[in-house]
Amino acid sequence: MMKINRENMFCSAGSGSCCGAAGTGIGTGTCARAVAAVLVLVLFTSCVPVKEKPAGRFNISSAAAAALRGETTGEPQPNWLEVPALKDACKNYFDYFGFAIPENQLKDKKIMEGVRWQASSFTCENECKPDFIFNWAKPTSTVDFVAEDGKTYAVPQSLAGFSRLSQILTIARDNGMHMRGHVLVWHSQTPDWFFKTNYSSDGQLVDKATMTARQEWYIKSVLEFVKNWEELNNNDKRIITTWDVVNEACTDGAWTDNPLRTASPWFSIYGDDTFIVNAFRFANRYAPSSVKLAYNDYSCYSSNKTKAICRVVQDIQAARDARIDVVGMQSHVSMTYPTLLDYEKALQAFFALGVDVQVTEMEIAFGGKLASQDVLGNLYADYFKLFLKYRKLPGKNGICGITLWGTRDEVSWIRNNKDAMNKVQRPLLFEKDYECKPAFFKVLETVQGFGE
Repeated sequence: MMKINRENMFCSAGSGSCCGAAGTGIGTGTCARAVAAVLVLVLFTSCVPVKEKPAGRFNISSAAAAALRGETTGEPQPNWLEVPALKDACKNYFDYFGFAIPENQLKDKKIMEGVRWQASSFTCENECKPDFIFNWAKPTSTVDFVAEDGKTYAVPQSLAGFSRLSQILTIARDNGMHMRGHVLVWHSQTPDWFFKTNYSSDGQLVDKATMTARQEWYIKSVLEFVKNWEELNNNDKRIITTWDVVNEACTDGAWTDNPLRTASPWFSIYGDDTFIVNAFRFANRYAPSSVKLAYNDYSCYSSNKTKAICRVVQDIQAARDARIDVVGMQSHVSMTYPTLLDYEKALQAFFALGVDVQVTEMEIAFGGKLASQDVLGNLYADYFKLFLKYRKLPGKNGICGITLWGTRDEVSWIRNNKDAMNKVQRPLLFEKDYECKPAFFKVLETVQGFGE
């Protein structure tokens, strides 16, 4: 029997029902369409006040009606505007639920209607990275900057990408959303001339003092621009609530004394993690105290990577004027890696250091072999059960936010890879015209049913 849970606006399955039962092929058979149809019917008749429902989204489609009769049609599943919002399901457990979104989607009003319905936060895929902030433009003129060492250094007179960033902040404000800032310090997507003498790609790497001054100037410029924008345009309320201060600086492989990625201009100049500690010192100095500061990386659940990140976090914490609040676990996971136990061990290691975790770039790839959408949905549900188990609670470190890296399968970054398997990846919760996949319903059911 199918049980309708009006309080949670979701249909959950009893023993033997189609929803979530192993081997049922949800998403390809009539059963999945029936689940979606019942969901839409519940939405239409639920006790949610009309003012909370987007206008015109709750008419029962012919496909839904046919599914209720046990019939099939060629019509798509409900789209993301016709179902409950994940942000609402998550709001009692996490600070936010969000998506990574490229600039072209941010400027598409139709897409943003669905984004703001389903999510409370977004991360720019690229537009807050140094390449974009510099706008790929070498400085044509410089000005003097007095660094913390009291010496004067030449820095670019302006940052051409601030006009783009201002537009994105406006989009966030107008849609009532927050942002994660991604990223201030990274070895990639940063102009090579930023590390060279005379800001020339043909120059030599600068010395530590010069690079530290440039780093301080860049972090100060970006954080103060955002802070001033928020003060002038958003009543001094934060739009960007977390910054990835440093991204992907730890080694992927085994390590002994050095936990860092060595193929990096930052490492080539410093030879240790001083540039990471400095970045968190400067971010703490120039960011509002309410903005969380994060170290972000992939494969955080690999045992050696976990150890490396913990070493870096401890070094940051040892600096008197540095602050780190969050480890960002990107979570580009697959059907075969990591195990949930490995992921859980990494969470526990980070919490033991007194920092929270944000899931920052999640999707689930096939992992070398095709899998049914029902199996994908089950694994998404298992991950969200883990996230809920380790949600942040008062006086206790935990997971405080979740971001999926993309809105629908067809625009996932994995699809851009030339590998034949990646061309057929279906790693997200929505597809085609933002139609809900079985994974969406499994996540929603998991979060809404938590604690029952």
